Amino acid sequence: MTKKESIVDVVARTVGSKGAKNVAKQVPGLSLIEGLGRIHQAHSDYQKLREVEQTKRVAILADRDATIEQIRAQRDVIKQALGDAFELRKTGLQAQIRAMDKAIDNGNVDALHVVMDGMVKTIQSTPFKDIAEMREQLSNDSFVLRLK
Repeated sequence: MTKKESIVDVVARTVGSKGAKNVAKQVPGLSLIEGLGRIHQAHSDYQKLREVEQTKRVAILADRDATIEQIRAQRDVIKQALGDAFELRKTGLQAQIRAMDKAIDNGNVDALHVVMDGMVKTIQSTPFKDIAEMREQLSNDSFVLRLK
């Protein structure tokens, strides 16, 4: 039985007479009923698609928020590491300056050369290479950072 025949049967039962079946076949409203059925189906399909797309949007936003938090955590670790590295360099350079002053005061040229070589090496070295390596390790999923 086709959809059109089932609609005709419903109309015939509703009207209640045997001749209504023939009358219902010729009623132009039948195509209207079919059109309404298609509109209803299209609306149902739209609602399903809308729910799927809304779920995708929520997943994208959640992924965005998780990524932002991961970036913030990495930033905090890098910021702390840079602060520690530069503080260590500052302390080391201050000690080297004191040693340089002492070597000058004592007139010890050999000690002055050693201290100045150490200062040049300290100044030429960069903590950014260490930070880059640490950042690379942080991006590795199997890396575990232990804080003391």
